[in-house]
Amino acid sequence: MTVMPDGPVGYTLLLPPGWTRIPLRCGTHEALDEKVFRRVERVPRGVAREAGMAYRLYVRRRVEELVGEARKAGGLDLYVPVGARPGGRVLAASFVVAGVEGERGVAAEAVLGQPAGVAGAAAEVRGVAGTVGVRREYVAEAKEGEADVPSRHVDYVVPVPGREGRWLVVSFSTAGDGDPESAFTRAVADLFDAVMTTFSWAPGAGAA
Repeated sequence: MTVMPDGPVGYTLLLPPGWTRIPLRCGTHEALDEKVFRRVERVPRGVAREAGMAYRLYVRRRVEELVGEARKAGGLDLYVPVGARPGGRVLAASFVVAGVEGERGVAAEAVLGQPAGVAGAAAEVRGVAGTVGVRREYVAEAKEGEADVPSRHVDYVVPVPGREGRWLVVSFSTAGDGDPESAFTRAVADLFDAVMTTFSWAPGAGAA
């Protein structure tokens, strides 16, 4: 269950194999140690020891960066892949679930807003958890000091049942194979869309 500032809002979703949830409000460090860092202590079979050590250091640094970024954005939960791909590489992808409070009567598209410096990020209506949500997909170019490759992003905004002006925003990003237009990168984004088809509200999510 996730918690918004003044009350419980629960949701569930099914994760692909190798993915895990990191809570951002409490128990974050314990979850990182148990679900992420301990799992990467073992070097994958067929991977050289030096490469395995570099892999572990990369995962630790990158996940800690993602946690910091997600908290600054008001995130409730962070989801990351923890299993190494063939060759000892980690999948460059993650998504964050965040609670947003806005003015009554504001459209979902306005909650998403328009990312700075991004063109063609038009929103489309999608059914999510028995209600009407909005989905947006766009490509963010690489920025010096932040990312060395472009990334493909998919965002969903869903109204919290029974709470006008409250939204859940789910934001996904992936560098894929380094090419945001490649079949592989698009397949990773499609995987996130498949995860969102399993999203549902927990009983009592709309309680006052």
